[in-house]
Amino acid sequence: MSNQPASARRRARWMILVALALVVVVALVFGAWFRAALRPVSAKAPLERFKVKAGDTVATVAERLKAMRLIRSATAFELYGRLSGGRPILAGTYALSADESAPQIYRQMTAGEIVPDVVNVTIPPGYDVVDIAARLAQDGVCSEAAFLKAVQADNYHQAFLKQLAGRRDVRYRLEGYLFPDTYQFYRNENPVDVVNEMLNDFAARVLTSANEAAMRADKLTLNETITEASLIENEAQVPSERPIIASVIDNRLKLRMRLQIDATVDYAIGRHLTVVTDADILDARNPYNTYLYGGLPPGPICSPSLASIEAVLHPAHTKYLYYVAKGNGTGEHYFAETYSQQLHNEMLREENLKKRSEQSSGK
Repeated sequence: MSNQPASARRRARWMILVALALVVVVALVFGAWFRAALRPVSAKAPLERFKVKAGDTVATVAERLKAMRLIRSATAFELYGRLSGGRPILAGTYALSADESAPQIYRQMTAGEIVPDVVNVTIPPGYDVVDIAARLAQDGVCSEAAFLKAVQADNYHQAFLKQLAGRRDVRYRLEGYLFPDTYQFYRNENPVDVVNEMLNDFAARVLTSANEAAMRADKLTLNETITEASLIENEAQVPSERPIIASVIDNRLKLRMRLQIDATVDYAIGRHLTVVTDADILDARNPYNTYLYGGLPPGPICSPSLASIEAVLHPAHTKYLYYVAKGNGTGEHYFAETYSQQLHNEMLREENLKKRSEQSSGK
């Protein structure tokens, strides 16, 4: 017989029962949470591209899925993977939706059910909306007309777009804000989804805390920043000259001098010109023409690179008011503080062009 009193034995049995009950309650609560965490985020949602790179772990993929709101819980997703045998997630581009459960998404990724009809599309800096539309059509993503229609739509929800409200005489509402980058798109993709991805890329790449602070410090609006950057993108061929050209634009704006940038005539006319003539300048009678109208154009004339945007935010400190291409094949410019210096530089340019012409003709 046990020497323990009956009351002590009852107390021990009670404590065991309480502990077991707690374990059951915790298990039930955990099970309920786990099942809920694996459920779809939404009842109905569009497909979204999700790229898994070689070497990505289940944990890093889970965090990105959660950030994109494709799953409810990164922890539950990772735990499900472990409980399912810890199979690796395979690299590739997947078409996922928030109306899929976490187990469905995990099974797609471990089975390698990648999207077969994906195309890489590179949008170079300096492309305008029409150029982008042509590139997308060339690569089979969407038609030019459908993309241009999508660009003019006003149902996008990126927060920065509120800063563009109220602009007048803008040709394409989103010109300049479709970030130049290499994208993965589906063939025959919805052009609205294409525009959304490019706007999201712009927000992530351009609207950093540092750049936004620089705009505030310089008292520049977003539209002024990107518009000026688009001019620099068209004018500068040598990276080191971007901040110098930015200084010329700033100096002329402060003195209320017309910018007289040839690329704005191109954009005003609506086609790319090899040489801008006086007739072209007079023919392009709209506010984008900086020969005829003062200040910056109403909006950007192309999608500028980060380098051009940073040149606007951190221009060189000069007194230059003029520049002209050297014409010697280097892509560099002569810069001048006075008009007489500019005339001298134009003579140097003509000499360089003559030398190059003679060399090419074998004289």
